[in-house]
Amino acid sequence: MRLIEADGKTLLRNHGLPVPDGRLLCGDAVLQRPDRAVALKAQILAGGRRQAGLVRLAEPDPAQQVAAQMRDALRARGDEPLLLVEPQVDIAAEYYLAWRVDDVRQAHVLMFSAQGGTEIEHHAASVREYPASPLRAVHPHHLLPFLAQAGVKGRALGAMARFASELRRVFVASDAELLEINPLMVTPAGDVVALDAKVSLDDCAAVRHGEWRDLPSRALQQAGMTDLERRAAAAGCTFVELHGDVALLTGGAGLGMAILDLVGDAGLRPANFVDAPGGSGVDTFALQAQLVFERAARPEVKAILLYLTLTASSLKGAVTGLLRLLDARKPPKPLVIGLVATGSAEREMSTAEAQAAFAARGHACVTELADAIEALKAAVRA
Repeated sequence: MRLIEADGKTLLRNHGLPVPDGRLLCGDAVLQRPDRAVALKAQILAGGRRQAGLVRLAEPDPAQQVAAQMRDALRARGDEPLLLVEPQVDIAAEYYLAWRVDDVRQAHVLMFSAQGGTEIEHHAASVREYPASPLRAVHPHHLLPFLAQAGVKGRALGAMARFASELRRVFVASDAELLEINPLMVTPAGDVVALDAKVSLDDCAAVRHGEWRDLPSRALQQAGMTDLERRAAAAGCTFVELHGDVALLTGGAGLGMAILDLVGDAGLRPANFVDAPGGSGVDTFALQAQLVFERAARPEVKAILLYLTLTASSLKGAVTGLLRLLDARKPPKPLVIGLVATGSAEREMSTAEAQAAFAARGHACVTELADAIEALKAAVRA
């Protein structure tokens, strides 16, 4: 779950990290004339707010008018009129600092750049990384050499090291996947303050965080979901609608993302992404198939790819259940089935027998991913 800036800053504030004093204006709540210049920031889950004119600075007198204009702009976009109002602050320097999970290195990684306050993608070469074992604490003295080499000097060096260390503690305690501060401001006195906060939380950890249910970010996320996405979320699955012509039903997020790329490389456009938590059973798969078939029933979708990989699970059980599902609910568009099974999975049924069973129902079944993509392209052309 991605948090809006206001929720991200509340998270930091609750853990004792410095953020500007701000308040959230919801709906048509009146903005009283501020006693100093303010920053008005639209609270949306998408990025690119500054480029869209949804982050603006205002002096006290025109602040109310600016707030009204921004609310109108949000409503025109179909977004909720949520504004975070903060006093403007004196800035001596701006940095980029973030903690993220690196699943390849199996580490928490601190990312830092002296070129904060801008889109970090434009300055990727300036980003330095400090990997940290998730089994060990990170204290300020661990980070001092790294930050000094990155260009932090003077009093700000110690303050930055303390902030980064504490931010990692928040990162772990909050079950975050990404906690990004851009910009992390240094005041003329050498103190650091988080002027922005981008936070992504691990949905799988929601059972440990009942407080997430009451976050405005969650309400915004649910309001932006389609009916299919909302039904999948209620069942603990992931379903994302995309603007494409091929509906996909795959097992596993890694395989699903790879197939998304392969379908795109083949000149086709995925119509959805689907995933379920590990250990899900037949009922979850049946729900996923129903959602995919409903997505495929729309005119822009031309074909369906169902691709399964079986390692220890019984191939016979999977095929029997899938055939029962296809008999009960006929696919609305041409269906291509891809199937890969290990020797352990073939203990009761061979892959050749599975292919024959699908062929008897009129469904093409291939064992190579490249062949599945070619069959899919042929189905879309037809």
